[in-house]
Amino acid sequence: MLYKTKIKGQDGYIYILMEHKSYIEGKVIFQLLRYITSIWEEKYDPKTKKVPIIIPIVIYHGREVWNVETNLSNMVQGIEDLPDELKTYLPTYRYEICDFSIKGKKRIIGLTATKVALEAMRAGNAMTEKEFKERLAIVFAYINQLPEEQVHEWFEGCMIYLLNVREDITIEDILKVQKEIMPGRGEIVMTIAEKLRNEGMEKGKLEERERFIEFIIEILNQRFGEDFDKSLEEKIRKANEETINQIKKNILSITLEELKELLK
Repeated sequence: MLYKTKIKGQDGYIYILMEHKSYIEGKVIFQLLRYITSIWEEKYDPKTKKVPIIIPIVIYHGREVWNVETNLSNMVQGIEDLPDELKTYLPTYRYEICDFSIKGKKRIIGLTATKVALEAMRAGNAMTEKEFKERLAIVFAYINQLPEEQVHEWFEGCMIYLLNVREDITIEDILKVQKEIMPGRGEIVMTIAEKLRNEGMEKGKLEERERFIEFIIEILNQRFGEDFDKSLEEKIRKANEETINQIKKNILSITLEELKELLK
């Protein structure tokens, strides 16, 4: 899944090339190279005969730790024995890897709301009960850092999301972790939990779906920023269950172009 953006540098634009992966891909370095050369062909300046700087980044959020080579020259057979004059004929570059896997050690940096969203995704993908509780504890710790007016909204959104994507957990499972991490939020949490326990009512189901969709919209807002406009928000709110499930399944890897295509 390809996403690219550009930032203003001292000598022009620097392009940030981001490839999202939910699985380990051994040939991703060649895939990125094709993207880079394609951008260079498009952005080649015939006057200066120059191409822009491109920084490739792989954002990975699968289950296992990323274990793929990030430097192209290290993949060339026998390169360590080649004389320097022959090495000059080989294309070489490296990409950055942001390993947000469940077993990865990398910290997520950025706005607290972004951390909440990404850690909720990690908790949703946790393979064991222990991993789930550990990830959920991180989610609640970040929620505790949010401004007071946002705590209720994000806690409710996370609960709805996790109850929708995991069939092996209950409201009570979530509340057990919450009591340890957010002991001073009991009244707010119990109010939300009571609402969710009434999900058997038709009105409750409808409200739950609406809250879940708003949580998805919030995550996409965090990912795409200003490019995620109001028209896309409205299309998501009006989308059918199949489309919502597709977005939910690929929420961390879907590109803006793919999202627009899905919502046509």
